[in-house]
Amino acid sequence: MSLHIRHHSYQFLKDKEMNELYVFYGIFNFALELISIFVPIYLYKIGYSIPWIIFHYFITSLVFVAFSYTGARIVSRIGIKHSFLVTVPLFITYFLGLHFIPDFPALFFILPAIRAVKMVLFNFSFHLNFIKHSDRKNRGKEVTVAQASALAASFLAPFFGGAIVKFANFPTLFITGSLILLASVIPLFMSRECYEKTDFNRRNLFRDIFRRENIPYVMSFSGYAIESWIGFIIWPIFLYLIFFNTESVGAATSLTTILTFLIFYYIGKESDKKDKRQLLKVGTVLYFFGWLGRIFVDSFTSILFIDTYKNLSQHFLYIPWSAYFYDLAAKGNYFKFIVQREIIFNVARIAVLPLLMLIFSANFHPFGISFSLAAFSSLFYIALNKKTV
Repeated sequence: MSLHIRHHSYQFLKDKEMNELYVFYGIFNFALELISIFVPIYLYKIGYSIPWIIFHYFITSLVFVAFSYTGARIVSRIGIKHSFLVTVPLFITYFLGLHFIPDFPALFFILPAIRAVKMVLFNFSFHLNFIKHSDRKNRGKEVTVAQASALAASFLAPFFGGAIVKFANFPTLFITGSLILLASVIPLFMSRECYEKTDFNRRNLFRDIFRRENIPYVMSFSGYAIESWIGFIIWPIFLYLIFFNTESVGAATSLTTILTFLIFYYIGKESDKKDKRQLLKVGTVLYFFGWLGRIFVDSFTSILFIDTYKNLSQHFLYIPWSAYFYDLAAKGNYFKFIVQREIIFNVARIAVLPLLMLIFSANFHPFGISFSLAAFSSLFYIALNKKTV
């Protein structure tokens, strides 16, 4: 390696705040990957139908939208890093509370509200932290490193999660993940707290979302919101119904993650060299076919092949899409833009999740229709492909 390359690597990685964020995000995602993929499966195993599981997440989106402005004020008041800290007991309460749903069924309706609050605080804090400390010229690489830290940490998380469920039980899985979540916030407090003002009010926050000039953002963010939650809620249950055991679900997820990582960093480097809008066009088409491919999987081998392709195309799309979002946000009131994006995500889910409930209640090829809906939604990523300067 030349001295020139080493120098640029040093310059890129010398930002202490970003390095802390990478470490935190990696550990945090290991804990989440250990647990989250198995939550829909757990709810299914204890007797809830798929429409009811979807409704569980529908409550989360409702509360998220209702709490968004209050959550932004809390983040502004207590600081970004302390907001991260507050989310940890909320995560733990949610995960441990899942264990008690069979004995206290009301928790099925209460826990999504807790999940929504911690999502609000976590999401706002993460994006604020990233945009405040990232470098526009290296934003593609910085998005890549953040996501790569999550991928690297979660290589074996789904596999370990499935093994823990097989040889122990779900409560052991929830407790293990909770302890790791506690450890994840330590790196963030190796530097000073930072604060962000909310120079917007509730009225203009919601009113401005649907201005004519913002419609491309609404379309793009809605596409992500819909397809990502079909992947998060429906796909794990689909895998479980194919394999009928959690360890196979975990193994399939881990293997596709490892294969994805092998060419992952290259995508981020290219996103800084090339026009992000052009990469968005290519990535949207590739990702669309990744979702269509999921309709036809029926074995471990086909899942490994299709899901590896889908994950690769997903990151090929996500990296320029995320970097471009940060570029757009940085041009103006980025705190407001971040909050509005998260509101759009959940308004879109509020609109679509009832449709998914009907699809699974009708029980006419529900998985194929759901994955087709996700494929169609993924085409809206390209709407962000708009010149702003």
